[in-house]
Amino acid sequence: MNKKIAFIGVGNMATATLTGITSSHDAIASWSDIILYEIHKEKISKYKQSGAYIANSINEAVQMADIVLLCVKPQNFPDILPEISVCENVSQKTFVSIAAGIPMKTVSDATHDSPVVRVMPNTPMLIGKGVIALCRNDKVSDDDFELICKIFKASGKTIVIDEIEMNRIISVTGSSPAYVFLLIKAMMEGAISQGLIDNGNGEGISQKDLIDSICDTIIGSAELMKSGNKTPDEQISIVTSKGGTTERALKELEEYKFLEGIVSAMHKCTERANELGANN
Repeated sequence: MNKKIAFIGVGNMATATLTGITSSHDAIASWSDIILYEIHKEKISKYKQSGAYIANSINEAVQMADIVLLCVKPQNFPDILPEISVCENVSQKTFVSIAAGIPMKTVSDATHDSPVVRVMPNTPMLIGKGVIALCRNDKVSDDDFELICKIFKASGKTIVIDEIEMNRIISVTGSSPAYVFLLIKAMMEGAISQGLIDNGNGEGISQKDLIDSICDTIIGSAELMKSGNKTPDEQISIVTSKGGTTERALKELEEYKFLEGIVSAMHKCTERANELGANN
C-alpha cells in the first residue's frame, strides 16, 4: 500500500485497528506505512520496535500522512483540531474520526474542507469481532473510502450508513457491548446468590466455568437468532412454556421493566451523542 496512515491517539480502538491491518495474514499495511502520535508516551512504547514512525507532534504526524485517523475522545477535539488546522496542505489529507457524536462538518471546517470519514467502532474489534459503522462526506474519493472500509473490515464487519443515522447507531453497535456485559454480570450475580459458584469447599461451578457458560449461552442464542428468519418474539415463544420456569422469569423481568429500560438507555445514549456534537 502506498498510502501513509497516521494515528492521532493510540488507545484501545487504535490498537485494535493497528492489529487488524498489520496482521501477517493478508496484511493491509506494513508498519513502515504507519505514523503514530500519542501524548501519553507509555501507550506507544511497545511500537518502537515495530517499524512504525513515532511522531513528536500532531503537526508532524499529519504532515507525513495521506490518511489521518483521529482516535481521541470527543472531549479532546477542541484541543487537537486547532493544531491540525494549521498543518500545511491539510485540506489534501483524508481524516477519519472515531469520536462519538462529532459531526463530519466539525472536522472538515477545521481542516479547510478536507475529505472526512466518520466511524463508529466497538470494543469487540479487539478480538476481530467488531461491528463498525461508517459514513463519508462528498470530498472522499471512492478509492480512499474503499481503503478505509478495508482497514476496519480487518477488525470485524462494516456497515455503511448516512451521517444522519450515526448518532443513533451508537446505541445499537457502539455502546451496546456494555449492555451485554451488564447482562453477563447480572446473570453471574444471580447464579452466585443461589450458591451456584464454588465457594472454596469444592462444591459448585468455578467462576471461569460460570462465565464461559453464560457467554456461550448468549453467543448460541445470538447465532440461533441470526440463523433463521424468526423474530425475537417468535424465538422467545419457543423457549417459553406456559406455566414453566422461563415464563416465570420473563414475568419478573417485565415487572422490573427490563425491555423499557433498554429502550430508554438507548435513547439516552443517542441524546448524549447529540450533546457531544453540539458542544464541539
